[in-house]
Order: sequence, then C-alpha cells, then structure tokens
Amino acid sequence: MKHLSPPSQLVLRQQLRLEDEPLLVVNAPDAELAQLLPVVSCWQWHAGYSEQWQRQAPDILHHFGASAPQAGSAKAALVWIPKEKQLTLYVLEALRHVLQEGATIWLVGDNRGGIKSIHKQFPNTVAPAQKVAVGNHSLLLRTCVNQHADSFAVDDHFVYVDLDQPNQPTPLKLASLPGVFAFPSIDAGSAMLLQHLPVWQRGKVLDFACGHGVLGAWLNRQTPALEITYLDVSALALQATERTLELNALTGTCIASDGLSDTLGQFDYVISHPPFHTGLATDYEIGKQFLRSVYQHLHSHGELWLVANRFLPWPELIEQAFGHCDRVAEDNKFAVYHATKLPASKTHTKRR
Repeated sequence: MKHLSPPSQLVLRQQLRLEDEPLLVVNAPDAELAQLLPVVSCWQWHAGYSEQWQRQAPDILHHFGASAPQAGSAKAALVWIPKEKQLTLYVLEALRHVLQEGATIWLVGDNRGGIKSIHKQFPNTVAPAQKVAVGNHSLLLRTCVNQHADSFAVDDHFVYVDLDQPNQPTPLKLASLPGVFAFPSIDAGSAMLLQHLPVWQRGKVLDFACGHGVLGAWLNRQTPALEITYLDVSALALQATERTLELNALTGTCIASDGLSDTLGQFDYVISHPPFHTGLATDYEIGKQFLRSVYQHLHSHGELWLVANRFLPWPELIEQAFGHCDRVAEDNKFAVYHATKLPASKTHTKRR
C-alpha cells in the first residue's frame, strides 16, 4: 500500500481503531480503502476522487457536491482534511447535521496541511481534538459531535464580493465558498489575465478551472452573445459559479470534470488560470495534461489565453502543442500567454 497517500497509510496502520462503526469517508483520495475499512458512504467534492470511488466501491452510498451528504448507515466519519482551514470548518459544520450527537469524527492529514493547528479553531459544537496517532508525516485526530444540527444550508456559507468592471454600470458580483480558489475574491494572476483578454463579439468560450466563474462572467457581461462553459474539478467551485451567474443575470454551462474529456467538444476560445497543485503537492501533471489536450478542443483559428506563475514550464508545452507561444504580459510573478490553432500548413514556431 505504499502507493497510497501518507495520510491514508497512517489510517491503515490504525485500522483496528476504526472497525467498530460504519464510516462515512470525506475527501478521501484512495478508493482502495473501501475494501479495507468499514466504509458505507462517501462524500467527495473532487470530481476525480468521486469517479474513482464510484468505480471501485459501487455498492456504497455516494455523494458529490457542496451540500451535506446523507449518512446512510454511517455512525462515524473519517475526514481527509483539505489544505484550506475554512473548508475543514465547513465540513465539520456539515457533519453536525449528518451525524448524531456523540458520534465520532476522525480527521487525518499531512503535517504540512494545517492539521497540527486546526484543532485550535474548532467551534464548541464539536469536542476538543485528541491526538490518536502520528506517522507517515501525518496526524490522526479524534473529535465528536457535541451538538447535533437540525439542518445545514450551503447558502449560509457563501461570501460575496463586488469587483469593479470598466464600462459596466455595476460591479461584477462574485459568490464564493470555502475551498474555492482565491476565496473569496480574485487572485492577482486572474486579474492580470482580465486586463489583457480581447473583447470577443461572438463564439464559444471554455473557462477551464473556473473557480467561482470570474473570468467567464467578466467576458459574458462585456459580450452577452458569448456562450460560456465553466469547467472545474471542484463541486464547491461549480456551486459558487452557479451563484455568480445568478447574481449577474448570466447563463452558462457548468461541468464537473478532472480535466478535458473527449466528449467536451470544441471551442473558439479557452481561458484559464490552470492549477499546479493537488492538495498540498505540486502537481505539474494537471497543467501538462490540459495543455496536451486543449489543442484538440479548439476550432481552427481558436485561441488559448492563460495566466500562470512565471516559473512554470507552460510556454514550452504551449509551443509543443501549437507551434508557437506569445508572451503577452508579465510581472515579477505571473505571465500571460496566448496561442492560436493555425492550419497545419501555417503552423510555425515563434516565441516572444
């Protein structure tokens, strides 16, 4: 089981502690655990994890989304804590509705991910955390529900921000949830990209790794004729995007996917601030796979626009896919890149 994540390895070393009660697992990356632990239900907000669990454990109760799951027959929960502390607190609040008073909540996480200090922020609705085990550069904690909650509403956890948009009578209204990229507003890289995107008059746009939908919503307010598709791996991000669209009287298609699927279709423009982390780990494969695939998802003369940290090797990958890569803008941290899908006979190599 060395291929499992370090927190999952620690969980298996403590397997005997977890065999007393049927478990709801939350945000678990390793679907093999379904055969090794008394798992009866699963809550994921990562589309890739969700697909893996549904394939490997089809007989348990599955839930993909931002809302609280059904417990089914679960009497305790086992949570792989996310790197965002606010999201961990959100999960604890949801579990108070799912589980009964006194129910055990196990929390496991990488030492670098905040698990050593998250217990200091626990509300009094759950018990003080107890350290159960240390190992594999990870920590296993135990708490329990002090106060059962009769309900859990995602609406209570939205944070709203106004973003000034030139040539618009009102600001762009953003809705975000804990765990969504750049919560609750906009990051510096995406803000730079918005400064350099053209104003397109028509066409189909894919906002890849959309977060709370700021890029696509900004473009759609400028040009209502654009057809925007929003894609993200996170159910929380897509729920935030849907609320952003609602607040700005916009429409769009939201897709949960861990990358670009073959059935996605083609677009005139793809815009993105692609991620390069999976949890805590730097993961270049996300961006590499996106850049290897995006060419096939553009119409002829379609355009890719993205922003990224300057140290990332994206220009080389864009050039490999498109035959050229234009550096449109840069500062001491970010760069904006552009490439066009040219007919094969006109593909050439150029770099700026």
